Amino acid sequence: MEQREDNTERIHRERRKRQSSSIPKTTTLLCPLDLILEILLRLPVKSVLRFRCVSKLWLSTTTDPYFTNSYEARSSTRPSLLMFFKNKDKLFVFTFPHHNQNSKELHSYSQHVDSYHIKYPKYCCFPFTESVHGLISFRISTKPIIWNPTMRQFLILPKPEKSWKGLSVFLGYDPVEGKHKLMCMNRDNTSDECRVLTLGSAQEKWRRIKTNLKHRSILRYYGQCINGVIYYQAYIDQMGFISNPTIMSFEVRSEKFDTITLPSGSFANMLIPYQGRLACVNNTMDDVNGGITLWTLEDAEKHIWSCKLFLAPLAHYDRSLKTDFKLDGITHAGEFIYVPSTFLKSFYVLYFDPKKNSFRKVEFRGTADEVFRLSHGLGNKKVNRLYTFSHHVTSF
Repeated sequence: MEQREDNTERIHRERRKRQSSSIPKTTTLLCPLDLILEILLRLPVKSVLRFRCVSKLWLSTTTDPYFTNSYEARSSTRPSLLMFFKNKDKLFVFTFPHHNQNSKELHSYSQHVDSYHIKYPKYCCFPFTESVHGLISFRISTKPIIWNPTMRQFLILPKPEKSWKGLSVFLGYDPVEGKHKLMCMNRDNTSDECRVLTLGSAQEKWRRIKTNLKHRSILRYYGQCINGVIYYQAYIDQMGFISNPTIMSFEVRSEKFDTITLPSGSFANMLIPYQGRLACVNNTMDDVNGGITLWTLEDAEKHIWSCKLFLAPLAHYDRSLKTDFKLDGITHAGEFIYVPSTFLKSFYVLYFDPKKNSFRKVEFRGTADEVFRLSHGLGNKKVNRLYTFSHHVTSF
């Protein structure tokens, strides 16, 4: 509370100083600064960035750490769905708000779509990491890249290790100190060390960190950063023999590694956040009922998991849309989020309510309609590869 008062008072002083030199004496202040800040905090990020060009006062107000931290904190309580696709040398980026669960309509619409396109660095390698507190990481050969979709910026980082020919990249965020860290490993061989870089410091360099166990990450699975801990699936090297898959954890703040036994004894089809915890998603083996098994990590030290069975499928084919949908995450309200693998003119998201055992469709217009396609030279072909992130938040 005292910090908020100090920050607000500092902005007040700067505002009074500028106004005394530029505003006639007869002018009176009609809008208190506290109210202006509250209005700005409620605006879409696109408007906030545009208002930075209004004046030096507005620029200093909207770049002040108190304002940016407050805006990001609000955004974290309302994560969005970020989707993009590639066409030639550009990324076409769309951000959608998750639709209201209380809607009684099975087929509803939303017009609130923020979109833009941007050139991306040449020779980028996919897949990406998950969206971690507003940032996404990928690589060019053995150089990691940080992408901030909010600021529309790419940052190419130096190689973590010159001798590495392949790279596994994991992005984490420490909520206590408010810092992102990048953790990289040799992709091709098992190793008992990694490289770590703290983002945001010009003096920061790659540091060598021991992992305690010699292991190699499993490439085809994303990692997840949940409450300051990176989780990823890996193989452990035990005296030259490769173990069954396990989960490695990396605490971002302390930079300590640990292992967690997988609940099913085999691969998890997905690692996702569920109610603030790590969850493993697997297909159920029951051919009669079908559905998925959701294992939630209750105690990492004791390797204790709880189990729930859902009739929700891991993938869903919608006959009316003639499109395959894949499970991409779970909302805070407990709805399963399904996103399409391709789309033509309309972009749909499916939400599955396990309590009602029913799907509802949400259509987001303006993503690739005829006007959009003509203006960007996309033609009439389907978009065949979508990248989606179901828990994206704003990051300045």
